[in-house]
Amino acid sequence: MSRVSNDQIRALHERLGKVFSQPVDVSSFTNKRLTVNFRVPLDRLRQLVPPSVEVEQIRDTGMGMISQCVCDFTVTKFGPVPIPKTHTNEMLCRISVKIKKDGQTYRAYYTLRSDSSSSLLSFLGGNFSHFRKAHSHFILQDNGEVYELDCKAKDSLCNGHLRSYMDSVSKEKPVTSAFADIDEATQFVFQLDGSCGYSYALNRLSFQKIQYPKWDLYFCHHADYDFSLLNYLFSTYDLKPEFDCILFMQKVPQVWGTSWLYRPELLPVAVRAEADRQTAF
Repeated sequence: MSRVSNDQIRALHERLGKVFSQPVDVSSFTNKRLTVNFRVPLDRLRQLVPPSVEVEQIRDTGMGMISQCVCDFTVTKFGPVPIPKTHTNEMLCRISVKIKKDGQTYRAYYTLRSDSSSSLLSFLGGNFSHFRKAHSHFILQDNGEVYELDCKAKDSLCNGHLRSYMDSVSKEKPVTSAFADIDEATQFVFQLDGSCGYSYALNRLSFQKIQYPKWDLYFCHHADYDFSLLNYLFSTYDLKPEFDCILFMQKVPQVWGTSWLYRPELLPVAVRAEADRQTAF
């Protein structure tokens, strides 16, 4: 497997979005969220993250996970201050990882790209949020039978589309999934400490704690999708993805906490050595 240079990865990350500090909490209420998940060998997925970020392994499978979230939600407060309810459609590309901060290890998702339909939230998120949002054009259909979201980004690399069928939502595990059941899928994909990002320009990590609800997730068994960014990553970095599952949730509150850039702390060498041993080619 050929390796990509640090300069190539830096250029990709800076094209997809900037990372900086976020000075206030942001409270929101999600209408619906679907997350399309792919398993990828750890060593291949590790190409996409900086050395201070460790791709998390799914149990003992030797695989990590890259996901595309498709959702719409309403922001209700900045810090303690209520604001007029501001709706946004969103797409988010993420990798399940572990990081260290202040000597503690946290489970998080590493954001590669985040798109928003709201001009207000795009402006604020593009200047003051932990991972800088891009303003993109979205079309949403949500009639109770079909949930469909289409994203046309200014950068066509980040276009995306998902059409899901609500009558296919259930707790039953799809045969494609490596997870034992919906509880294990929930624990790995969503029961996290927060989100993280990395600034190549400043050599700093950002970790944002998130206040999550008690999850009530389902599998979605019938959906059509096409995500240009995932297609590009799969091909360019020879990720060899395996489709795992689509997870569905609805009507959940969340609070994205403040975050401040900090100097990276490397995870123990033994963590990487063991991952490399299990994914050796």
